[in-house]
Amino acid sequence: MSIPSVNELIDLGKRIVSKVKEIGADELEIYISASNRFSLRIITNYITTTSGLDAGVGIRAVVGKRVGFSSVSSLDYANVLNAAKMAVKIAKTRPEDPDFKHLPDPTRGAGGKGIFDEELASISINDLVNLSGKAVKAGLKYSEHIKKVDFSLNRIIGAFAVVNTRGIENGDRFTVLSSWTTVKAEKNGELATGIEFVINRKYVPEDVQELSVKAGQRAEKMFGGKKLERQIKGQLVIDSSVVEDFLWPLVFNVSALNVQNGRSRFVGKINEKVACEKVTIIDDGTLPEGIRTAKIDEEGIPTMRKSIIENGVLKTFIYDSYTAYKENRESTGNAFRRGYETAPSPSASNIIIKETNSMGVEDLVREVDRGVLIAGFTMGSHLTDPLKGSFSITSLNAFYVENGDIKYPLKSVSASGNFFELLNNVIKIGNDYRLTLFGKIPSMLVDGVTFI
Repeated sequence: MSIPSVNELIDLGKRIVSKVKEIGADELEIYISASNRFSLRIITNYITTTSGLDAGVGIRAVVGKRVGFSSVSSLDYANVLNAAKMAVKIAKTRPEDPDFKHLPDPTRGAGGKGIFDEELASISINDLVNLSGKAVKAGLKYSEHIKKVDFSLNRIIGAFAVVNTRGIENGDRFTVLSSWTTVKAEKNGELATGIEFVINRKYVPEDVQELSVKAGQRAEKMFGGKKLERQIKGQLVIDSSVVEDFLWPLVFNVSALNVQNGRSRFVGKINEKVACEKVTIIDDGTLPEGIRTAKIDEEGIPTMRKSIIENGVLKTFIYDSYTAYKENRESTGNAFRRGYETAPSPSASNIIIKETNSMGVEDLVREVDRGVLIAGFTMGSHLTDPLKGSFSITSLNAFYVENGDIKYPLKSVSASGNFFELLNNVIKIGNDYRLTLFGKIPSMLVDGVTFI
């Protein structure tokens, strides 16, 4: 099922925007998205698939200093126009927002070109099914201990556009291929689990085909697992696949919206030290391979690269137009939506943690005196308090490390500490980057974590 072109989406937006005075608005913003989604899941030999077009429009209407929002799951002109009228009605019922200036103006800047892979867009569903089947079979054949493979694959081919009454008329198209697999293994009555994933903007079949084997290798390493004999405090090696589970509070605390509402620990700390000097963190909406890379953000502002933390010093927050205009500054191109059903708000694009050493996770393990390597499935990261920073994360794919050697796998271990202390306790950052929804992330070695 084909999706409309960016130009077709823009044309629809322009037709609606032209009715701004007729429907009683001072300003209108039309966000339109359309995506063709294919999803597959294989549990050993049982397969299910779904596919279809997901399309809709989100509309912000401005009446004076009142802003209303409405959405509709349709690209039909009449339906979208009715949604615009509803946004106007909602705006008229809302109180005035003294901090609202206006919808975003067109700007020049970074941006560039989004990521659309013609090969990924054109590959047939049958080929994706066959590729997935090969991946599952490879996992089952890898070892006699592999008893179950739970495999999923998702392809998205999409486009979006933003049109407003201040002159923004822009859009982009994109492709994404993601795959996850969980492998269950059994040996002499002992059960073990391994998890792997890959996410890419392009079609790289080799990465998908190897996924179940890599998950199987993780699972087999867990045989002979023990529990920690006692609570210890030491060093933590965080595999690149799970770094975001520990560092996601960063995005919360650098959001200009949270800062302005007093819900950030970084209030008033621009140009102050918030991490050790080894830590440099970048947000880059132009990253060539980034999962959230696009030439514009989701209110039409060009994306850009900016340092959030540089050598431990906080350099900037991330802004959409509303939060930027509130401080008489420009948006950083970080307006994102959870879908066309929601209005934009500041969020990170692609987080990049700059390496300090040419090291992989195995090299970081050799730097550990006493501690733990967490290298797979985790639980509890969503319970981290982003303001207090306290975390307690449990992993089923972890190893006890002493004097630079992995001594034995751990049946499970809980790692607890504080996010803000963690930023100041970074020892080394590797260069074994992995693409995730969070960004481009390497493995890390940190200190001061308690293990139970």
